[in-house]
Amino acid sequence: MALPDRAANLIPTMLYYGIGSRKTIFVCHSLGGLVVKQILRHSNDMAQPEWQKIADSTLGVAFLATPHSGSNLASILRVLRISRGTRTSLALTAHCPHLKELADWYRQNVKPLGIETAAYAESRRVRYKFRLATVVTTTSANPGVEGCILTSIDADHIDICKPGNRETDTYRGIETFVRRQIERIPVDNDAPSNESIKPASESEPDTQEPLALLPPELVQQIQEVQALGDMQLLDPFEVKELKMGILNRHYGVGNE
Repeated sequence: MALPDRAANLIPTMLYYGIGSRKTIFVCHSLGGLVVKQILRHSNDMAQPEWQKIADSTLGVAFLATPHSGSNLASILRVLRISRGTRTSLALTAHCPHLKELADWYRQNVKPLGIETAAYAESRRVRYKFRLATVVTTTSANPGVEGCILTSIDADHIDICKPGNRETDTYRGIETFVRRQIERIPVDNDAPSNESIKPASESEPDTQEPLALLPPELVQQIQEVQALGDMQLLDPFEVKELKMGILNRHYGVGNE
């Protein structure tokens, strides 16, 4: 499918699986970044209230080797083992007018939508038989968004989305980006902070202790756990257990 058709096809599926009902962060590789930009454009511009939820819920988008201004078609066909151009691969041709228009829309709308952007570029060429091919240049990998600094990664177009471990630049960069977006989610601390509730005993500290009485680092941990609960990534029991564990460590319960 062409990019607009693919986006229109995916939006109902995403809504079916609950995307848009809570805050969303997209991590996109290559063509996936273009599809996500088209999804955001459709959901924001098509005057469909249900579709609008996707754009409104999106906190951030991280692009991994996404060809914002297109790529060399011959390189794409070689790397992806495509014998002839398809509607999708032809849309990736460098200087494609549709990609330019989509890139312009994204640059103009991410700030009003409150979407933060991160971008990473490949710095090694893909080996294909006896040839080396650069699939997406650093120029094309740059979304041109204010405040987004393109980061080059020591990986090729395929490996950039497959970090070998948690110590790689790609993994640490994406983890930092995701954590920063989670911190942007407002947390309602009125209930625990307005009640002067103390632990029933040192052996069983209460998770509702006023946050003002705790060290700042513990407050941050509790707020992060609560944010995960608010996003329904954890159920209420898991949230309570994690908060209890934080306070248990604070009071020394279970330590030698």
